[in-house]
Amino acid sequence: MGRALETSDPATLLASLARNIPGAIYRCALDRDWTMQLIGDEVERITGYPAEDFVENRRRTFASLIHVEDRDRVEQTVWEAVRAGRPFELEYRLVTASGEERWVLERGCAVRGGREDWLDGIIFDVTERRQFEETARRAETEAAVARELAEARRRIVYAGDEARRRIERDLHDGAQQSFICALMTLATAQRRLDEDAEAATALLQTTHEHLERGLSDLRDLARGIHPSLLADHGVAAAVGALVARVPLPVTVIDNLDDRLASDVEAALYFSAAEAITNAAKHARASEICVHLGRENGCVFVEVADDGVGGASFDRGSGLRGLSDRLATVSGTLDLASRAGAGTRLVAWIPAGSNGGTLP
Repeated sequence: MGRALETSDPATLLASLARNIPGAIYRCALDRDWTMQLIGDEVERITGYPAEDFVENRRRTFASLIHVEDRDRVEQTVWEAVRAGRPFELEYRLVTASGEERWVLERGCAVRGGREDWLDGIIFDVTERRQFEETARRAETEAAVARELAEARRRIVYAGDEARRRIERDLHDGAQQSFICALMTLATAQRRLDEDAEAATALLQTTHEHLERGLSDLRDLARGIHPSLLADHGVAAAVGALVARVPLPVTVIDNLDDRLASDVEAALYFSAAEAITNAAKHARASEICVHLGRENGCVFVEVADDGVGGASFDRGSGLRGLSDRLATVSGTLDLASRAGAGTRLVAWIPAGSNGGTLP
């Protein structure tokens, strides 16, 4: 090993440190320009400007390179540390000679002089580390979105399976039974037609009643799946038919004016239907207000009641299912339901995407 360099010259020592430290050491005045008395050559690699540009503000001030959105924060942080008599550390952006934004980490402290005070510190380029952190944050966000999408798909599949099972039960217990009875009664009537016309006529009347009941069951079932009024006349008409069967006063305000894409109308209708049904069955409300309209680039349906409140996304699958349905048209669901203060549910769908007015 060679013998260490010995020197008592502070300037030589300072120059050696400035060359070997992976950052730009500096001494500057405590003013708004951060006027440099000296600054290491590393500042040129960071900013694209040579160090002599900043000494005594010969060509530019160091403060002029600080990103305009970060300047006040930098000044406030440094001065708070100076007044408290403690070192400071902060990260902020510099705008380089090429117009690029680079992140720096600055550490420093105030030094008390005889007639003036100054700052001594060092500036490190941390752009790569910040970019890595931002990439990691984006990856984490994308992973969270992917997990939520997977969970939403799982819920949609489950809801679809449940809906199919419900339809099967409703068909079996309703229309199917009526049609089977109609077939059996019709067969009996055919056998008696020649020998007992009066009995056959009565059986045919019974067959007619079974068929009417079956058709009624099918209409009710179809109405629950996708009301014909919705396809033919839009959201307001379908909601109006729905509230006509609700056993309490419901006010409907329609400010949509125009028809919307079919999937958007379906999402709005079923959002309203779920909220109205919940209010009628569980909220112990005395009245409900439904508002359809446009606001802030979105179409929306709002359902408000004066019931007991306390509704939550965590209770049951209805509201989660609505959120999933709305997500397919880039929509969102807002819920306000403080206990004892009623419930307000708003489904929002951007009008600029699928929510546009039909031509």
